Amino acid sequence: MNRTSTSIAKQSLEEAADWLIRSQEAPLTNEEKTQFKLWQEANSDNSKAWLRVQRLMGHVETLPKGVAAAVLNRPDDESRRFAIGKLALLLAAGPTLWGGYKAIEVQQWTADYRTAKGEFQEITLPDGSLVKLNTATAFDMTFNSRSRLLSLREGEIEIRTAQVDPQQFGAFLIQTQEGTITPLGNRLTVRQCDGFTQLAALNGQVQVAPKLAQNNETMTIKTGHQAQISNFKLLSSQLISPTTTAWLNQMIAAHDMPLKQFAEEVSRYRKGYLRISPDIENLMVSGAFPTSNTDTIINMLTHTYPIKAKHHLGGYWVTLEPA
Repeated sequence: MNRTSTSIAKQSLEEAADWLIRSQEAPLTNEEKTQFKLWQEANSDNSKAWLRVQRLMGHVETLPKGVAAAVLNRPDDESRRFAIGKLALLLAAGPTLWGGYKAIEVQQWTADYRTAKGEFQEITLPDGSLVKLNTATAFDMTFNSRSRLLSLREGEIEIRTAQVDPQQFGAFLIQTQEGTITPLGNRLTVRQCDGFTQLAALNGQVQVAPKLAQNNETMTIKTGHQAQISNFKLLSSQLISPTTTAWLNQMIAAHDMPLKQFAEEVSRYRKGYLRISPDIENLMVSGAFPTSNTDTIINMLTHTYPIKAKHHLGGYWVTLEPA
């Protein structure tokens, strides 16, 4: 099949990403500059790939000071191979996805507390409360005599609130894009989803105040129940499902979940892009899957269901197709 005029060879994208990483690490030597020029002139895909690098840099350079280098190099917590693969994936995706990528990176790198994709962390707050952060999570914290406020920017957390001296610490509050949550018990989970907030009252009731509710209406979620809220109202309330709390054991639980939806859950933990062929996106998936290794999840799928996996860009782009 002929590639479209906008397609660029995978090898050229990876080589362009490699040149970008090398130029970020240190100024190119004269010999390297000559090699780089020869590489650009070797074929049209190389020159197109480098043009995309320049366009991407135009977006990345608008990030807060210090973030661009971390996004491009990540020397502390990511290998060079991952950095090259991630950049190649961005270059293949094109400008339409760069804005969303930039917004996510800004949220993560400027938050008080954060986890990267695939990372799981537990922290102790100044009042002794414990917070677990799931993958790709970011929140800010403001503690004073009036309130203990966690502002969840993205992702998912579990909170175990501590008993405190009310003269030293105020009420515990969690703020999301859709409203304010007040735990009346001492354990709950909160997830910032796209367009709504999901919470689970694990021990004790939870009070919810959607930010645009009529007459500042609040509602109470009973212990043992989970709920979804929008800016205006309570969307749903039901008994807690294992699929909601499986992440606490670093698992994804699925029961007759469409493969497309399941892949979206896996993508929360996977460094790269997971694409599903439309021919199998409604295939129902069930089981428990470890979030610590998404390659294992893909292998489990291909051994259990009539699915095959095609790997691109060194495994950072995976497509699931009918076997």
